[in-house]
Amino acid sequence: MFFRLLIVSVFFVSSLLSIDRVAAQENSLENTSWQLKTIFGFNNSEYTPENPSDYLLRFRLDNRLQIEADCNQAGATWTVEQETISLTALVTTRKLCIQPSLFNRYIMNLNRTETFELMDNRLILRTSTETDWMEFEPYIFTPSF
Repeated sequence: MFFRLLIVSVFFVSSLLSIDRVAAQENSLENTSWQLKTIFGFNNSEYTPENPSDYLLRFRLDNRLQIEADCNQAGATWTVEQETISLTALVTTRKLCIQPSLFNRYIMNLNRTETFELMDNRLILRTSTETDWMEFEPYIFTPSF
């Protein structure tokens, strides 16, 4: 009897710790804003936006993601489990942005994002391929008067 109680207690505590870890990871993104630094692609290609603040990710409460994509707006829901991030229900406006625009590449990579890393004050979003990933830096709103 004691042995069963011990096993149930260990299982219960470990499940609580797992829930806390997932919540901590989600909380680490919640209420943060990031601007695109670089998109990395096939053949070591790098795409850097002229104005990084035109490409924003804002992780809001209730797992809502607000996206600035050059001249377009987008939104999605997000969930995190360990290093895996899921962006679902992605919707976007489809204005034709003035070139050079990274809109298509940016949205395509967001649609294929599977994992993330938070390191050295950077957010790394990786797609299903080893070659396509994006690097973000914190976005701090500075009003211009």
